[in-house]
Amino acid sequence: MLKKNLAKAIGLSVALFASAGNAMSLDWNGGYRFEWTEVDRPSLGTPTQRKAYGLNYLYLSPKIIAADGVNIISRFDVLNSTAYPNSQLGDLWGLNATAAGAGNANNQGATQINVSQLYLNVNQEYGALIVGRAPFEFGLGMTYSAGKGAFDHWYDTRDMAAYKVVIGDWFIMPVLSRRQTGGFGQGGTISTSGFQVQYESEENKSVIGVYQENVKGAKEALQYTADQIAAYGGTGVNSDLSMQRTNFVLGRGFDSFGFKIEAGFQSGETGVTNGNQDVAVNGYGIAAEFYIPRNESKWGWKLNLGMATGDDPDSTDFGAFAFNRNYDAGMLLFNHRLGQKDFLNTNVIKNTATLGVGNSADDEAISNAMYIAPSVTYAWNDRIDLRNTLVYAQMLNKVKSSVDSAKDLGLEWDIEVIYKPSEKIQWVNQVGLLFPGQAWKNGTDNLENGFTFGFASKAAISF
Repeated sequence: MLKKNLAKAIGLSVALFASAGNAMSLDWNGGYRFEWTEVDRPSLGTPTQRKAYGLNYLYLSPKIIAADGVNIISRFDVLNSTAYPNSQLGDLWGLNATAAGAGNANNQGATQINVSQLYLNVNQEYGALIVGRAPFEFGLGMTYSAGKGAFDHWYDTRDMAAYKVVIGDWFIMPVLSRRQTGGFGQGGTISTSGFQVQYESEENKSVIGVYQENVKGAKEALQYTADQIAAYGGTGVNSDLSMQRTNFVLGRGFDSFGFKIEAGFQSGETGVTNGNQDVAVNGYGIAAEFYIPRNESKWGWKLNLGMATGDDPDSTDFGAFAFNRNYDAGMLLFNHRLGQKDFLNTNVIKNTATLGVGNSADDEAISNAMYIAPSVTYAWNDRIDLRNTLVYAQMLNKVKSSVDSAKDLGLEWDIEVIYKPSEKIQWVNQVGLLFPGQAWKNGTDNLENGFTFGFASKAAISF
């Protein structure tokens, strides 16, 4: 009797699990990336502070299809950067956790797997609900970028609740998120409320959209480093955070021509204080992309240009606007730290306590500058593209303490060979030649501004 009941129980369990298995499925995607980067003289002077490093990275993103239209999506990051936590930069090639005995070590040691995303996505006929730690992006990625590019090193995520209401080619999406919390109790939080309205049409390749958000946080939740406080021009953190950001995007595509333009504006209080005075932020940036698609030709043309305000040394406010670090104009300019001062006013978003010009990755951003970057791509054959890009830039505001400073940041020439053996595999080799302008001398400081070049070889596989 016992054996018969046990057999029934086992049979019932198998039937239940089989039913559950039929009702739920698992879908995977991900990507692997390896990169090698060298920059000859990022300091533009002596010592050169030469950089040469490799990066290794893998991400896996499983999607549980719990029911029709109900998905649970997550993302696991393998071999994460210890120098840049909460990024998708990857681990340094050769980094050894047992450095004290690395000379006698037979392995590299192990690193942890990080979970960077976990959210519920419920799709309905007229909209979608998103709840959890989800990626977020807008427009060209000038301010908000989910890091979906094959070689993107950064990503934006939010612990958020959002509902996307779709009306034809339009959608409206309110977003509530919490960026920081002090614990289970109330208070000590940084919260964001946002609202996105957007028109998208694949038929006529058009996009029009706006995203506006308000960020509020108690001073107890602000975790600025001492260097970031100083970069803002402050001496402490004694006020609450209250900032407003607004971004617009406009794009239109034709058979022979297309363009996309994004503009971003920010204002409000940082929470940083200089004595008894609050340090406010105000600034804006514009990025434009014009392109002539290749179509039946072997040639493709593109023009990127834009600007981002800098900090006025004569103002008590902080006026610099920084692009997202995924948005690059060139291989070296606005991508790697250069020179011997914070010419671009970006120390507010960087780790300067332990990472300097010669021991940092590509963590620079477009700020305090205007740039123009035309490029041309030639299809050598079905698998190989050749691309040449010129980047010219000027600084907008001189840095504090500079005297008779010039604005010319210089000219960069990037040469790329892109090999695509298949749709999901690419290998890119880059050479960047930078001819620095007089701005790097910082006027009467007469700092060095010598020629430098860089090389990068990187491969990416998506699946």
